[in-house]
This record gives sequence, structure tokens and C-alpha cells, in this order.
Amino acid sequence: MDQVTLHVPSSIANDGPGYDIFCLGNKDPYLAVTATRTQRGVTVGVQSLYTPPSGRELGHTGIIAAKSFLTESGIDGGIQLQYNDSDSGYPVGGLGRSGAEAVGAIMAVALLYDRKLTRDEVVIYSARGEPGEHKDNVAASTNGKFNIVATSPDTGRASVDFYDVPDNLGMAIGFSSHQKIMGTAGGRRILQLPVLAEDLVYQTGLVAAMAAAMVSGNTNRVLEIAAGDRFHEERRANIGFYGNFGGDPFGEFTRLKRQLYNDFQVAWAVAGAGANMLALYPKNRYPDGIVSAISPVVVPWFRERGIEMRLQEAQIAEEGTYDYAQRNYNY
Repeated sequence: MDQVTLHVPSSIANDGPGYDIFCLGNKDPYLAVTATRTQRGVTVGVQSLYTPPSGRELGHTGIIAAKSFLTESGIDGGIQLQYNDSDSGYPVGGLGRSGAEAVGAIMAVALLYDRKLTRDEVVIYSARGEPGEHKDNVAASTNGKFNIVATSPDTGRASVDFYDVPDNLGMAIGFSSHQKIMGTAGGRRILQLPVLAEDLVYQTGLVAAMAAAMVSGNTNRVLEIAAGDRFHEERRANIGFYGNFGGDPFGEFTRLKRQLYNDFQVAWAVAGAGANMLALYPKNRYPDGIVSAISPVVVPWFRERGIEMRLQEAQIAEEGTYDYAQRNYNY
């Protein structure tokens, strides 16, 4: 096989309290990746509707991940990667774009050079292209669905469990005009401060309860818990990472969250590192989606703070790139 084309779903990490642990696959937008065998090296071409922000090079994580995998696997050959977001409008910054690039690169190398990888191995090799090798976004692009990332205390090796989401769980994305004051790597540095024991216990309880609710299909419990993060959202909000929310940034943001939950049963959380947002809601209450219901509250709230927030219905991906390779290339 000399050429393959793959579809890589976007992803939404953290999903409320699950920092670096939870991630949802998002069916649309997706990244199309066409890869061709070459004699040596890794080259990249990109066709995009978007201009990357300063300091961001599209396809860079794919180069890093592919080079690392080629070297570690002893593959005598190279690959040319062509990324294209023109059909789905995959934005630059947010929704796991860098993770999708890396997953597309690893799956392409594995197919072209007949290397049989497990799903966990795809996640591990793809994460080599991400800051800190975090695995949440690449897990969801690999598998779709709802992913839980864990590391073995015995081997130190990461593994991913993935599950269908509750049938009644709906999702919408808020695309923010706010430009982050630093990249994802900088946003991760903010979180290195010590964590109080009481916050650790609180957050661990949320993570465990939300995982159980997702797996058991309890939509109401998911919505009750998903907006309660006390770790990453607070620290980033208070330095203006998501925008200028006022003199009490996280307090104001929390009041918005409570209003949306109390009035609409909507769990409002930051999508990944931000500044995009995630809205989870019960489909039986909003069969036509949540956007028209909450826009009169959400859009003015952000506009008063100098931010345009565009809400769009989304659909959780039922499969990831690994499944796409199995279905189309008998991987």
C-alpha cells in the first residue's frame, strides 16, 4: 500500500472535572489526512480554511509523532502527510486539532508500513507530538466516544477505556472569539501550583461520579456534576485565559454556570484548554437542540465582556480513526 486517506474526529478534553483524564470524540469537524510513502523523512502539506495564530505551525505535531514512531520502529522509509480541513471547517486552536494531526500521522504510518498497533499504542505514539505527551485528545481521536485515560502504577504505561455515551446526552460547542494569552503548553504551566487536599478530594469525587454516570447511562447525574470543576477552570479563568470576566473572574463564570444549570439543566464547561466552551444537555428536554434556548443568555454574557460566542450543535463521534482504518483498510 502506497497511499491512504483517513478521517480523524475532533475532540473535547476534560469534559468538566476530568482534566487530562476525560475526552469526548466529536463527529464534526474532522480532519482528512492523505498519506503517501516516501523514501525518507516526514513532510507535511496543509489545506486549511484557517490561518494559525502566531507561533503555531499546522501539521507540526504530526511531524513530531511520525518521526518518533518511524525511528523507534526501525522503519526504513518516510511519509508525506497532507492535511485538509476544507470540508468540515476544523478550527485552529481548540477541539484537539494538534491531537488529530498526530493520530492521523501515526495511523497512516502504521497502515503504510504494515505495523499492527493496539489502540493504546496509537494513543501513546500519537501523544509524543503533544505538549507533555498528554493523551486525552489523542485518545478520543483514536476511539471516538467517551474516553478515560489512566496510567498503570505498576508499569507506568497509559491505557484508555472508552464507552458509548448515554443516549439522552446532547452536546453543543461555543466557539469563542477570545484568543488565548498563551498556547496550550503555557496553559498547562498554570496548573503546576500545589493542590489543597480538600480540592483533591472534591475533584476526585466528581471524576469518579461522572465516569460512573457516563458508563451507566445516567444523563441527569452527568449534567449535575460536569460543571463543577475546581482545578483547571478556576486557575485559568483567574488569569484571563478564557477572557476578561471581571474583578472576580471564576466567581462570575460560576454564576453563569449555575444559571444555565438551574434554568435549563445545561452543564456549561470549558472545552479542553479553552477558550471554546462545552454545553451538555438532556436530549429529551431539547429534541431540537439547546442553541436557541440558551443563546439569549450566553451570547450577551460574553459580549458584555468583549467576546463573541457562537453556539453550534455537535454530535459525539461513534467511532475514531482506528475504527475508520479497520473499516476501510481491514486494519
